[in-house]
Formats: sequence, structure tokens, C-alpha cells
Amino acid sequence: MNAAARLFNQGQLSRSWVISLFLTRFQFWAGALIFVVLFSALSLVYVTNVSRSLRALQAQQSSEADHLHVQWGQFLLEKSSLTRQARLQEIAVEKLQMVMPDSHHQAIIILKSQKNQNQNQKKDD
Repeated sequence: MNAAARLFNQGQLSRSWVISLFLTRFQFWAGALIFVVLFSALSLVYVTNVSRSLRALQAQQSSEADHLHVQWGQFLLEKSSLTRQARLQEIAVEKLQMVMPDSHHQAIIILKSQKNQNQNQKKDD
């Protein structure tokens, strides 16, 4: 056994004394404080980077949502113009050569359920 191990086993060389040879209390707390400050600074940089990237993504998706909203409005306008009654009648006449029948060729059909409803309405009046 070497001399240092003998001293350590005999209790003359304690662990705290060995540690105190390398670091004093002040140096230990100063080192710990420096470590915490550096960790905090790096954490701040990381969080700032993540925040900026999320903000950019939010702005991009907001822009896309605005574009889709405008496109939806244009589709609604197109749908209303394509289903206009006058346009449908124009297509029926020009492309399908359909004509409106005269009054002699028209027939009005009344279903029994409608006939009963009409009679009930007349009784109520």
C-alpha cells in the first residue's frame, strides 16, 4: 500500500481535505453559478429559436388560411352565377333546344296529400 492510501485509511487524510485541495468552497459555488448562468443562456437561445420558428409557421398558415378564405368566396360566387335561373333557361334553349310548352300542352297534377292539405286550409280560414 502506498503512503497516501495508508494516510487515507488511518483517517488522517479525509475526503473533504482531498476535495479542498482541488476546490475551495468559493470556487465550487462560483463554478456552479457559472454553469447555471451558461445553461440559462443556452436555454434562452434555444427557446428564442423555437419561438421564432413557430411564429413564422403561424404567419405562413395564417396567410394560407386567408388565401383559402378568398378562394372559397370566389367559388361561392361562381356557384351562384352558374346556378342562376336565367342562365339555366338560356342553356336549355340554346344547347338543348328546349321550348316552353303552351298552355294547351301543360298539365297540373295535384297529389291527394296536397289536396287534403288545401281543403284543411280552406276549412281553417
